[in-house]
Amino acid sequence: MTSKFMSGIKFFTKQRMLVLLAGAFLSLAFAPVYFFVAAIISLSFFYLALEQENRPKEIFWLGFFFGFGHFLSGIYWIAISLTVDARQFGWLIPFALVIIPSILAVYLGLFALTYKKLLFTETYQKILSFALCWLLFEVLRANLLSGFPWNLLGYAWMFDLHFTQLASVFGIYGLSFFAVLVALFPVLFWKRKSSFGNKIFAAFLSIFLIGNLTFGYFAIDDKKLLRDEKTKLRLVQANVKQEIKWEENQKYQNFLKTILLTNSKNLDDIKAVIWAETSTPYVIDDNPGLLDHLKSAVPKNGVLITGALRVAYDERKKVSDVWNSIFVINEKGVSQHYDKNHLVPFGEYVPFHRFLSFLFLDTFIDKITGGGKGFSEGEGAQTLMTENFSFSPLICYEVIFSSEIVNKNHRPDLLVNLTNDAWFGRSSGPYQHFDMARMRAIEYGIPLVRVAGTGISAFVDPFGRIIAKIDLNHEGIVDVVLIKNSEPTIYATYGLLPLMALIALAMIPLIPRKKQKNDMR
Repeated sequence: MTSKFMSGIKFFTKQRMLVLLAGAFLSLAFAPVYFFVAAIISLSFFYLALEQENRPKEIFWLGFFFGFGHFLSGIYWIAISLTVDARQFGWLIPFALVIIPSILAVYLGLFALTYKKLLFTETYQKILSFALCWLLFEVLRANLLSGFPWNLLGYAWMFDLHFTQLASVFGIYGLSFFAVLVALFPVLFWKRKSSFGNKIFAAFLSIFLIGNLTFGYFAIDDKKLLRDEKTKLRLVQANVKQEIKWEENQKYQNFLKTILLTNSKNLDDIKAVIWAETSTPYVIDDNPGLLDHLKSAVPKNGVLITGALRVAYDERKKVSDVWNSIFVINEKGVSQHYDKNHLVPFGEYVPFHRFLSFLFLDTFIDKITGGGKGFSEGEGAQTLMTENFSFSPLICYEVIFSSEIVNKNHRPDLLVNLTNDAWFGRSSGPYQHFDMARMRAIEYGIPLVRVAGTGISAFVDPFGRIIAKIDLNHEGIVDVVLIKNSEPTIYATYGLLPLMALIALAMIPLIPRKKQKNDMR
């Protein structure tokens, strides 16, 4: 017993605990705190901790503990969602607080090992290689095994939108790369004597910061925007609490509440009413009578855009597929729909469902998804058309995946993100989710409408500025005039090519140079 206790103490060493705290501190750089200095302190401390260690095993654990602290403090709100129905899902809270951060922390453990394998001597080279390795493992985290690109370091720039406009060129990953470089600026002067190369690099970073700020001021230009005064949109946030959202005796009342809120102001000059994810708590295809209720919220010569479930049946008239969908409804009925493509693992579907079923874990699966295999996948990014505008439909979690949100063959006028952040209370989750949605508007230069069951509903212009907003846990409606931006961004046009060119440029100072030998004769 004593030996186990002592081995536990050895595992949780002082150094590991300090980097864990540094990782947790990094989360203050994101919404809702926006304390960018936290990134500077946290990453500089992590860098110096790695500099003092050469044992591969310990290097991995330092990265792992830093990552665990960062992800625990950054996504703790997942555990809050499990308290909504604590009787059924409370047992999963340890999974949310320990296992998920641990899995994500492995990326930073592997990052630390990879970085330390690169044996550079100059500090500026170490910073560049640190930033490139960080970028690599952010990309892997964002894409492997369904991906989870939450709190990519680039979002730390959201404290000032002028610094974020470079996302229109390099995307969120480019902002992450620059954030690492700037955060590690102090370590250039950690040693008393700084080499000529380090001084040049420090000057470069200083010029970059000033240049980025200047670029942001010129990039945010109202002259580039076109106001379509004839196209007005109504955003409706009914503020329905998750605890009662699906209760049989409450569903209809919540539905009526959304309709009454929609009609609380005249609809005559509105072209589109927009509701939240599953704000219609019924299967529209199954209930023709439901359309009569929905049509009462459809403006004349306009549309209602609402979230709801869609089902398909097999030959025995049993449900074969269920989709989390967006419907476009006009005065005649349903005109179009979109099915969510990027589903939430273990929330909307269970990965490796057949394998888990084979292992007789069906009961476990049912407890997580509330019904077997969960939702079916849609067909990917689409552009839906109305008489007045086109839009890219995005449901909740989908908006955080930068490369998956726009049909590149048909650029939309608008991004429409329907979500429901009622699961997460007043945690940092809804604020971070909102910032990620805003970043998509900046990347693509396309305005964004975001409507939550409760959360943060807003209209955001192509530069990420909030034009109108309904705050978290508030009920209300907002009418806005559609803004269009006819100019696609560099990122929207060329994707990751500018970032790849940037990476190639950043690698030049890392190329080994042949030592010149002076032949003294």
